[in-house]
Amino acid sequence: MDIITVCACTYQRPEQLVELLHSFHGLNAPAKTEVRVCIIDNDIDTSAQAVVNSLSGILPFSLKYVHEKQPGIPSARNRALTEASNSDFLVFVDDDETVEPNWLIELYKIASETSAIFVQGPVEMTVEEPTDSWWLDTIFFQQKVYPDRSLRKESWSNNVMLNMNLLAPLNCQFDDQLRYDGGSDTLFFQDIVRKGGIGRYAAKARVFEVQPKSRLNWQWALQRQFRFGITRVNTRKLRYPAIKTYAYCFVRGAGMVAWGIGNLISAILRGKRGIADGMAYFARASGVFLGAFGVRRLEYARKSKL
Repeated sequence: MDIITVCACTYQRPEQLVELLHSFHGLNAPAKTEVRVCIIDNDIDTSAQAVVNSLSGILPFSLKYVHEKQPGIPSARNRALTEASNSDFLVFVDDDETVEPNWLIELYKIASETSAIFVQGPVEMTVEEPTDSWWLDTIFFQQKVYPDRSLRKESWSNNVMLNMNLLAPLNCQFDDQLRYDGGSDTLFFQDIVRKGGIGRYAAKARVFEVQPKSRLNWQWALQRQFRFGITRVNTRKLRYPAIKTYAYCFVRGAGMVAWGIGNLISAILRGKRGIADGMAYFARASGVFLGAFGVRRLEYARKSKL
């Protein structure tokens, strides 16, 4: 019997965490598996503990609370790897998402039938008010989708299953050098592929994420795209020689500028969606160019109370 550990790393999101855990009530486990749920709380004030305690024994699966005092997303994610070291599969899901009933079944099916070390599923974005839905048609919030079983060269920790037995020999960890920058998950899955690992896509393993009003504005969206550009540079800087990194930044940044111009021109027909896509590409390009010269955006920085 395979053991599947589902982990959510959380930081000061008790309300969203409740929604995630409630969505597990209808979750179907794959045949001949044991499902365990583990919440990794990265808040020094243990803000998630009360949530986990209130739902312990109510969910159809075992629920474990773990307090990771070392601040930073890589620390929380590495703690998840440790907690699941005796499991056959580890599944990452974000603390502000909810899952479909057959979510695990779809991830497990692809992982079991292929030699994939990781299997990525799609994240479907929603909004609270219908008038805001146009944001979801822009690249600010769109996530690429792929045919079922497609090869993947990278992934993120918002919806992914890891085969722990295949991962162990590679000795991959989330890089603590990106503690507050973001992108440690991108780099982690790139490292797996660089070491010969295979990733696949599970098109039906869907999770859902509501974009709150606080994110549906130009300032937040552009800053997010700017950080995405810097993240791309950071993942190159940490693994490739400087000359290759600068060449990559020039080519990728120039390409994004060209795409941005094209999308702005398309605004004649697409209206504000074309403007949004154009501005998003410009913001990403700015992140790539400035990131090449050492600019960082410490989106997850916080004071440690250790």
